[in-house]
Amino acid sequence: MRYLAVISLTCLAFFPGSLCHGQVTNIDSLRKALPTLRDTAREDCLHDLGVAYLFKGGRDSTIYFANLVYNESKRINYQHGSAMACVLKAAIANHFYNDFSQMEKWAGEALSWFDQTSNKKNLGIAYWQLSLSQCRQARYDEALLNAKTCYDLANKTNDQHFKFSALESMTDIYRETGEYDKMFDAQDEMAQDERRYGDTSEYTFHQLWVMGLMYRLLEEYSTALPFWRQLFIERAGGFLWSWNQMEYAELMTQANQLDSALYYYNQFDSAKAEPKDLRYFLISKGEYLVYLKKYSTALPYFLKGLIYHRQLSDAMQVKRALLDIAKTYLALQNSDSAISYARQGLTMALAAKSKPAIRDGYQILSAVYDHLGRSDSANFYFRKFISAKDSVLNDQTKGRFAAYSYRQKIATLDKQKLLERQQLQKEKTNRNILIAALIIGLVLAGFVIRNIRLKRRKDQLQHLMTEANTQLENRRKEQQLAEIQQQKTELEMQALRAQMNPHFIFNSLNSINMFVLENNKLQASEYLSKFSRLVRLILQNSQEAFIPLERELEALQLYLELESLRFENKFVYRISVADNVDTTVLKVPPLVIQPYAENAIWHGLMHKKEKGHLEIELYHQENVLMCRITDDGVGRTGAEQLKSKFPAKHKSMGIKITESRIAMTQVNGSAKSVEIRDLVYPGGGAAGTEVILTIPTNSAVT
Repeated sequence: MRYLAVISLTCLAFFPGSLCHGQVTNIDSLRKALPTLRDTAREDCLHDLGVAYLFKGGRDSTIYFANLVYNESKRINYQHGSAMACVLKAAIANHFYNDFSQMEKWAGEALSWFDQTSNKKNLGIAYWQLSLSQCRQARYDEALLNAKTCYDLANKTNDQHFKFSALESMTDIYRETGEYDKMFDAQDEMAQDERRYGDTSEYTFHQLWVMGLMYRLLEEYSTALPFWRQLFIERAGGFLWSWNQMEYAELMTQANQLDSALYYYNQFDSAKAEPKDLRYFLISKGEYLVYLKKYSTALPYFLKGLIYHRQLSDAMQVKRALLDIAKTYLALQNSDSAISYARQGLTMALAAKSKPAIRDGYQILSAVYDHLGRSDSANFYFRKFISAKDSVLNDQTKGRFAAYSYRQKIATLDKQKLLERQQLQKEKTNRNILIAALIIGLVLAGFVIRNIRLKRRKDQLQHLMTEANTQLENRRKEQQLAEIQQQKTELEMQALRAQMNPHFIFNSLNSINMFVLENNKLQASEYLSKFSRLVRLILQNSQEAFIPLERELEALQLYLELESLRFENKFVYRISVADNVDTTVLKVPPLVIQPYAENAIWHGLMHKKEKGHLEIELYHQENVLMCRITDDGVGRTGAEQLKSKFPAKHKSMGIKITESRIAMTQVNGSAKSVEIRDLVYPGGGAAGTEVILTIPTNSAVT
């Protein structure tokens, strides 16, 4: 899994713990701190700067800081600093140049420095780098040993990042050696960890990759294609690296979707690509041309790609290119060149114990000697080819069984998830039934209390309940619900009449009349326009049990504007809505806030000599819509004192009716729908009143 290995190198998996979370690219902060540091702390900061530039792709700066840390750490005998400098140099060789011989050199030196220090932090990085460089040089036995060492260290330190990196290296090794069942086991462990750490999709990222790769290696290309399409096109949203794009195009070719393959080759800008990326395109495009039997056109692609692979000591790709060139020369009937390149490729394959490449090398040599009429050599290599082919087929069979078993495992997991979802749905249904029962209980409780206060209503309810006892159970429930709905509607209509009380209408008309008498036509017109809009909104809103919150706030805004205008701006007000409250989606009962705003103005702010302040805040708290109404008026105690001196001519029932309306729609019977608090100054004087409403809704707060 080459692309994931490089991702580990250039993502937070690389140097885990060397930088604080979120600070990997904070170069300015590191530079600012550097002059204040000395000795080992300075070397660690220089190293972090080098890593930061590596993440940003700054090659020259990364090299500069790597050399600086390397030289200074040796000067002050800081072995761990020297080790990490070598690790950074190995990363440079891989990330910027794909120079695997240099990568191996620096990873090996890093391990030597780690041997000299008791600080083994990030030791696993060096083993992983050594494994990756040896794998790319086709030294698979050594690479596997170091990958397993990295894996063991990661398990001991519970380092999930480098456990993944070690398993990725093992995947590459097992892929090249044809041990498909072991490759699948390594990827299966990664996929299980992905699920353990939160990936709950049908196929995890690694599962999609390995399923596609497995079926491709088993030469079931049409089966492999949907997995990689989902991975690269649908899930990742594009190719992570150039070789991903090439491998996807190769799979398209093998599935005989040639136009699609050509499309992805054309998406690669070969003119601007660096050799470390261009080499993959050259070999892959050459194989596409061979598939089209355009051998003469393909040959220059292979030869140029081989040069780049050799320059970077990438033996794994050199082996592939040599065998591709041998096949092409065979097709062009250039037997000498075909034999030369096939033998080179076969020699590398035998040294690396790469079974698929060994099979291909024997097959090419058998075909070349058969073409030359040299039957002894042809038969010798043909027997070798059959033996190697049988070995590969045996590995493919193991892989096929592993793939089948794994898909069965996924199917079993899917059934378990389905059962879990069904159980959750059942619990949700039971919970909803319980909530519904609580709501009905609350409504019935409110209904009974209301009928105790109103004898006539109580008699009607008793009559209905008595009559219901003689009927079927479901008929009784229907009658009760109908009666409850009727009581709710009557309460809402009473609330409407209570809010639009005659005093408010009379005073509003008097204000309009005053503006007319004073020949203030503009203010009279403005007031009358707002007043008519308010009346129209209230009449419109009263037709619905729930209205959008924005319409409720529009009516409240108009009411406050009228009151402020009528009382010559004796008070100022502000309505604020939290960001997580969607006023267009959320629905509330109409006219639940205005009575409390009116109460604050009439009983708190109007008795204050100075200009008063009224603030209305709407916010979301524990999935409930809350409204806080705060005034800095004379407070409830002061209002009661004034009320005893100047008895009110009209007693508004709006607040009591609104409390009843809210209580009837509360989901949780224990929740307190209205809380009133007296605000006091530090000296004990009245500072106003705060009212907190728990407003029922029929939409979730976003």
